[in-house]
Amino acid sequence: MRRTYLLVTLISLLLSAKGQEINVTSLPDTTSILIGDQTGFTVSATIPAGIIASLSSAADTLAGKIIILGKPGRDTILTEGGDIMVTDRYLITAFDSGNYEIPPFYVEVISGDSLKRFYSDYSFIKVERPAVTPADTTDVIFDIVPPRDAPVTFGEILPWLIIAAFSTLLFWLLARFLPRNPLRRFVKPQPPREPAHVIALRELNSLKEEELWQKGEIKHYYSRLSDIMRRYIDNRYGIMSPELTTDETVRMLHKASVLKQNELSLVKELLSLSDMVKFAKYLPGGEMHEISFNDAMKFVDITREPDLTAEDTSTTKGGENA
Repeated sequence: MRRTYLLVTLISLLLSAKGQEINVTSLPDTTSILIGDQTGFTVSATIPAGIIASLSSAADTLAGKIIILGKPGRDTILTEGGDIMVTDRYLITAFDSGNYEIPPFYVEVISGDSLKRFYSDYSFIKVERPAVTPADTTDVIFDIVPPRDAPVTFGEILPWLIIAAFSTLLFWLLARFLPRNPLRRFVKPQPPREPAHVIALRELNSLKEEELWQKGEIKHYYSRLSDIMRRYIDNRYGIMSPELTTDETVRMLHKASVLKQNELSLVKELLSLSDMVKFAKYLPGGEMHEISFNDAMKFVDITREPDLTAEDTSTTKGGENA
């Protein structure tokens, strides 16, 4: 009776152990690829119901130079028998030929203090080089024959001869029968360039009428004031101040030796204050707004171009007429 009991217990344990088996597989979609080609690699495990287990995964490579390009999310399916099927799909490639052995994946089951793993089989993949053209065995290698130039026909030259003859005739007629500079009558004369100080004073007066700092628009006010001064320096001295920093502008003015020391200090203080308001969020006192405006007017007035005298005007007109 005791032997029968032991036999029944042993059979039950074997059946129970068989029901706890976990099947793990890992296979590439194809066992042979060319260098740089991409293929899939599938790892799947069937886990019986009621068992808590985890499937191992790979991060960057499968084996050596088998590179993992991507891995979508893990797919988990509940079968009709209550088992759980877990599947990982990898996108892989390789850039070096050879035969590669991919280690098995495993499912790990932890029960109390015991740890049990179920492994898949090893898988193999072959990476091959693409077939290349066989080496040239000829003794002498010749260059590629260049394309031959087709001879130029008279029909191709004739249109250019006609254009040249017509152009020559036209220029001769213009030079022979029309007065000098005949095209000038068809061109609208450009208005005389305004002096730099005229433009700057007009813009400063417009800024004053807008009353920006009185409305609390301090940053906008100093930004406009700085722009007017920089354009004046550009128009007056040819120094592209709008594209330079304040230090660069002052350095270029000093190098050009076009300003006296007090004039240089005046424009430096004005531009530096404007930079502090625009970029450092500095808020000067109320009296400084009007002082800055007056300094700008003063700088333009003392550095303006001298007015032309009647003799200079007549000389300029005579030069234009000539």
